[in-house]
Parts: sequence; structure tokens; C-alpha cells
Amino acid sequence: MVLGMLVVVALSAPAHAAYEPDQQSASAAASPDEAAIRKLIGDYAKAIENKDLDLFKAVKPNLSVDEEKRARNAFASIQSQVVKITFLSIDMKGRQAVVKVTRRDTVNGSIPGAFPQTFTLSKGRTGWVIDEIGR
Repeated sequence: MVLGMLVVVALSAPAHAAYEPDQQSASAAASPDEAAIRKLIGDYAKAIENKDLDLFKAVKPNLSVDEEKRARNAFASIQSQVVKITFLSIDMKGRQAVVKVTRRDTVNGSIPGAFPQTFTLSKGRTGWVIDEIGR
């Protein structure tokens, strides 16, 4: 349900839009895992901006059929979207992580406001992936 709301609000952008990570947060990466997590969240933002369902599925491989349908509908309904992610915290415990961010989107040229997002991640054989997206 939460993913559906986020998808509707935030899953699209022109091909020329580019995710720009919060440089202060990006430079604070303390480990290879933290850097990989930051890249994963960056790829999530790029998937939204570029309306790239394949990339979205790569970062969140457990995407349900219903979630995919909502993502497709969101991609079709929004002309442009730019996603700005500011990292608040990355809490890693073994092969699990909880990432808290503030997200600010520009949708069709207007900024509807910033909102918190919390990502639950896991690390598998191929690297980190998003398991859940919440607020």
C-alpha cells in the first residue's frame, strides 16, 4: 500500500533528469557496504526519474504484480519528476539495513513538498536490494 502511494506520487521523470545525491551525505560513506547502499538508493531515484521499470525491479526485486501495475500507471500519469534524496541515517546490522531519508520531488515542475522515507534492505549474493519502502 505504501509503495503504491509513493509510486503514484513519485515514479516518473524525463529521460534527461538526473538523480543528484546529497554530496555531504555521499562523502560520509564509511564502508563499502554503506557506499553500495547509497548507490542503491540513488538507483531507486534514477528509476523513478527515468520511468525505468526494469531498474526499479532491479533495486526492489520483490515487486508484486500489483505494485508493478501501480508503477506503470504512475509512469504514464506524470510528465516529469526529479527526486532529491537526503540521507538521515543508515543502520546496518549484518546483512540487513534500515535507511532513513528525506525525499523531495519536483513533479511536473512543481514541488509538492518533502517527506520522510524509510527503506528496509537486505544483502544477498548480488548485493543490497530494497525489501520494503515506507514512511
